[in-house]
Amino acid sequence: MKMKTRLISIPVIAAFVILTSCSPKAVPGKNKVADEAPDGGNYTEKSFPVVTKVAPDGQVTLRFYDALPDVAYISAADFQSIVLPGSVMKVTHTGIGEYTLTNGDATAVVDINKDIFASDRFEDFTNMMGLLQPGMANVYYDGMPFVRYKGVTYTPVVVPVTLDMGKYGIDIHADGKGTVYFPFATLADMYSDLFYHHAGFNGEKVVVNTSVNEVALSEIDPDYNEPLLRKTTRSQSLADFTYKELCFAMDNFYGFPGRIQFNDAIKAKGLDKALDEDIELGPKIKEFLHSTSLAEYFLGMTGLTGIYYDGHTALELTTFAIKDRDKYEDLINEYTKVQMENLGMIMSLRAGLASAMSMYQDMMTINKIRSEAYGENETYIKKGNTAVCIFDSFNSRNEKAWKDYYEGKGPLPTVENTKGDDMVIFLDALKKASADPEVKNLIVDITANGGGSADIVMVMTSLIMGKSYISQDNALTGQRAIVEYEVDRNFDGVFDAKDNDVHYDLNFAVLTSDVSFSCGNLFPSMLKDGGIPVMGETSGGGSCAIQAMCTADGFCFQISSFRARLNTLDGHNIDTGVVPDIPIATDGNVKVEVSEEASVTGKDYKNYYDIDYLTKLLENYKK
Repeated sequence: MKMKTRLISIPVIAAFVILTSCSPKAVPGKNKVADEAPDGGNYTEKSFPVVTKVAPDGQVTLRFYDALPDVAYISAADFQSIVLPGSVMKVTHTGIGEYTLTNGDATAVVDINKDIFASDRFEDFTNMMGLLQPGMANVYYDGMPFVRYKGVTYTPVVVPVTLDMGKYGIDIHADGKGTVYFPFATLADMYSDLFYHHAGFNGEKVVVNTSVNEVALSEIDPDYNEPLLRKTTRSQSLADFTYKELCFAMDNFYGFPGRIQFNDAIKAKGLDKALDEDIELGPKIKEFLHSTSLAEYFLGMTGLTGIYYDGHTALELTTFAIKDRDKYEDLINEYTKVQMENLGMIMSLRAGLASAMSMYQDMMTINKIRSEAYGENETYIKKGNTAVCIFDSFNSRNEKAWKDYYEGKGPLPTVENTKGDDMVIFLDALKKASADPEVKNLIVDITANGGGSADIVMVMTSLIMGKSYISQDNALTGQRAIVEYEVDRNFDGVFDAKDNDVHYDLNFAVLTSDVSFSCGNLFPSMLKDGGIPVMGETSGGGSCAIQAMCTADGFCFQISSFRARLNTLDGHNIDTGVVPDIPIATDGNVKVEVSEEASVTGKDYKNYYDIDYLTKLLENYKK
């Protein structure tokens, strides 16, 4: 539920393997005899290093079939052992062209003749969240130690999932001896989850995120993108397959929150057909996505970003891949040239990002007006019997400080010893408001909050209303789910009955704007469900968690995930935002200088930061 792409560079020590030392092994395909013969034709096998950051680096064998010499295939069992170290997948030949895969959590059936994967428990089959908390279901959790997964209730309990890869021209193969091979990228798409567990193959190594809550695989291996960017072209067969695989991924794993212009057309027809029939620039975007030129391919993905932009989905590849622009000067120059030659597509992208620009303008005006009213960098302001806690992010977390505390290695994080931590800011506000006998009302101001971690939302809602849950549905299965969490409400380092004794005798409210997005949308939705008044204007929406993925040629991107589309308790999608119980009008527009050369014009929010006015509204509401 992070609104923004996070690309923080963290130095990582990785093992470097000279790939020229790998000896390709050519294995001839056999004629098909009955149902035990291998399929797929001739292939070459190569061994590649695996980098995971937490597990010892190892090796894995990938297959390259002659029909698709640049597309990496991996056995399902090998993939399972990489993404879930120590786990085992059993593969059983159960019929003509049929194999049953069992991985300890669930079972799936694969038909290599029809290229179909089916499972009654797809979420269990692809569950990597046990890496964070043993026994955890495949739901959202960022791993902060003051909150933990408790349980989930699905309605209906079981929904069969069938993934028709053959429809997209994606082949599944088997060797006739109990080993099933998928395209590496396809399995990686299927397993990627809401913690950003995902995997990519860059042509030289397999990199797997089993530990870091970040989108880019360069967090695991700083050199991950280098092999992808040192060239300016790719083979036509790889380009064509990458397009097919991308269509498969977007049609099945995009969450369809509802706000994109072509939501219904893409959902009904699929991306490929919608590009041909419903989107004016679709055929040109499709042409670029098939291009052997990386520059044209990049522009095609940029065009898709304009089509799919929902605040969470980012398909524009250069954002994730290109940090050192001087190092890849030839590619950058070619990309700039292609952009200039296709300004219509660039303008289309800007139109698709119009909502983001509007949000940016309002963010600038909020920051200016609020700082003039309250002062710079203030997080707690009191006037009369009302206090305001300014909470601009659910994403600033000092994970080390909190983990050290819960492991007995450090003190409880406070405003004195841990700066800029969102949880600390809220706990400090609660402490001050509770200790002040004059304070009766505490308003949580999230008017400039663009989202972040749901873990902090879980804790804050628990402290305010004694409940901690997420109501969501799954865009792939159609299941509704209520996911419950436990919170160490007294922050004594343990989860026990004493947590139930924590209570704050305050009248809570939350102040929202159209900038309140993602978790800044989830938080007021949950409070409104719990009877806590929402003040301000309708929040900015954003109803899907983020899922990190990679293209078949190795580039990272992110999408609104199918796994968690957020709802109210009665099942209504919250992508259009939370309507306030106490509306506050904006007073015209105001111009804000963002630099010496530029300014933006946004709404005038001055009434939002008049505490006397807010207090009066609350008093009238309670009457």
